[in-house]
Amino acid sequence: MKKILFVLLLCVVSLSCYTSTNSSKSGASPGVKDKDTEFTNSKALAIASVRRGNFQQALIDLEPAERINKKDPEVYLIKGIIYYGLKDNTLAEEYYLKSIKLDPKYTEAHYNLCGLYLFEEKNDKAIEECSIAASDPTYRARASALTNLGIAYFRKGDVNKAKQYYDKALEINPAYVYTHNELGKLYTSIGKEQDAIQEFKQAISGFPEYAEAHFNLGVVYLKEGNKGQACYSFRKVVELSPNSKLGVNSNRYLNSVCTAQ
Repeated sequence: MKKILFVLLLCVVSLSCYTSTNSSKSGASPGVKDKDTEFTNSKALAIASVRRGNFQQALIDLEPAERINKKDPEVYLIKGIIYYGLKDNTLAEEYYLKSIKLDPKYTEAHYNLCGLYLFEEKNDKAIEECSIAASDPTYRARASALTNLGIAYFRKGDVNKAKQYYDKALEINPAYVYTHNELGKLYTSIGKEQDAIQEFKQAISGFPEYAEAHFNLGVVYLKEGNKGQACYSFRKVVELSPNSKLGVNSNRYLNSVCTAQ
């Protein structure tokens, strides 16, 4: 799940959120226009480097933007995401909070801070931040914010509230595979295996390479006594993600319960 969370964080970064306070206007001098272009390009290059996983280069790319405008909330959002990618959660939190201080209504900063807290299993803090993001009816990642709220409440043992948030997320985006996978885990935890199987299948149908959903499906099939389907799911995980923790655990199942399959 943590890998998927990181992908979700990257997906919400957008240069359309903020424009420089130095934005060129009609009649602006060439120098102002050049600074505005440099500022925009700096952020764009940083985001491109983040998406390639080159976080050190992203820091270098972002330096001009931060130098030109130290009061742009998106600069610090991007910087927080960079440090999250570098696994420096302390600095990531610092820059997300700096972004929010500059604009307390900056939904994407609240969402990304929620993701960080969820990663660290600081569930109460995650609920606080994602509640802000989920309350923005115009936010394009609202379904993800609602799903993250469900995860946080599920971890706290509040299954009913978690289910409510998953249902709200699916009302917004019925095909959202992330929510279907998490809802499947909830159903598994309360003994509703058939419902869980349907949710994991929904997730896989929307994203056939969703290794975690294949693994979760395998576990439920095994719990149901359907070794054939379980072993098929575990083999699929190994095929998709052999070196991950899911792949290692799937291999253990293959070497124990699936040897005769």
